Amino acid sequence: MKTKRLTFLSLMIGYSLILYIVETYIPNPLIILFPGAKLGLTNIITLISLILLGIKDTFIIVTIRVILSSIFSGPLSYLLFSIGGAYLSLLLMYIISKIDGFSLIGVSIIGAVGHNIGQLIVASIIVENTLAIGYLPFMLTASLVTGLFVGIVAKYCIPLTGKLCKTH
Repeated sequence: MKTKRLTFLSLMIGYSLILYIVETYIPNPLIILFPGAKLGLTNIITLISLILLGIKDTFIIVTIRVILSSIFSGPLSYLLFSIGGAYLSLLLMYIISKIDGFSLIGVSIIGAVGHNIGQLIVASIIVENTLAIGYLPFMLTASLVTGLFVGIVAKYCIPLTGKLCKTH
């Protein structure tokens, strides 16, 4: 079983990296209204992994994806932004997923909000100024759109991926 689990984790890391690269080539309509906004395609894999595998394996997937995607991106600041956004997003999605009454789409939206808040906190620390938080209302609006999209995609992918994920 250990080999099957490691293979599945590796596939999820690979899928998230592929989505990361694909996203860089997709024209983002949100960027006009919200500079810096991204669709967050890699969060599809994070959400699917969290639901199917749990927090520990998803933490591994997210950590490796953040490190590798930051190597592709270039500057160290990308790594810091990725860490801030990805870990806060994962933590909030995990907490919210344990509360009855939240749909998968709701969990995804909370994750998108957490991702943006995490990145704004990192930005505030880097520039040593809390004015970056003033961008939060714009980013929260983008979070609603991206979180809804990611949640819908994950909702349809989880049953299919779950059949492949019999790792435990």
